[in-house]
Amino acid sequence: MAQAARRHDWSPLEDALESLGADERDFLEEAVIVLGAGLHRPRPGDPTTMFSVADAVVLRTGGFTLESRRQGEPDVVARTAARAAVMLFQAKTTAEVADALKVSATRIRQRAVERTLYAIRDGGEWRFPRWQFDPQAGQEIPGLAAVIPSFSPHLHPIAVYRFLTEPSPDLEIEDQAMSPISWLSTGGDPGLVADIAATL
Repeated sequence: MAQAARRHDWSPLEDALESLGADERDFLEEAVIVLGAGLHRPRPGDPTTMFSVADAVVLRTGGFTLESRRQGEPDVVARTAARAAVMLFQAKTTAEVADALKVSATRIRQRAVERTLYAIRDGGEWRFPRWQFDPQAGQEIPGLAAVIPSFSPHLHPIAVYRFLTEPSPDLEIEDQAMSPISWLSTGGDPGLVADIAATL
């Protein structure tokens, strides 16, 4: 009965972690890393106080709103931090990638530095998001190694992920927009994806 009551009180996050067989403490540690790494922002207040009067006029003229976020509106920073925490939590280690690709860990670290595998620095280690590997075979998506160097090294990991996984109007097969990952997986030209990635 006590277990049923506890189950009833679980949050959606705990449910999701349980369904993945993931440790809640490990996930929270990764979330803290993400929240502490470049996602600091001022407390909610009047956005106009962040700009000079002249700058505020220019921004409003360009169509930007400087109103405070309303109650109930999505918090883009919090949502991005959550997605980044999940990506980091699920990412493969250097040893896991080396094992899957049948090469040495040293070679995987070299590829992280060369930016032919997409890697995120996590403390003193490299972490490799799972979206760049075939979920069944575990091998890297064909052609992706030619695309990754085209991304700016300053581009947010979530921006990279969304670009690669969401349909692009520039990548069509039989009038159907495809994501870059799907395009590459089906033998599409990586040069075209690299050219688009360079514009981000």
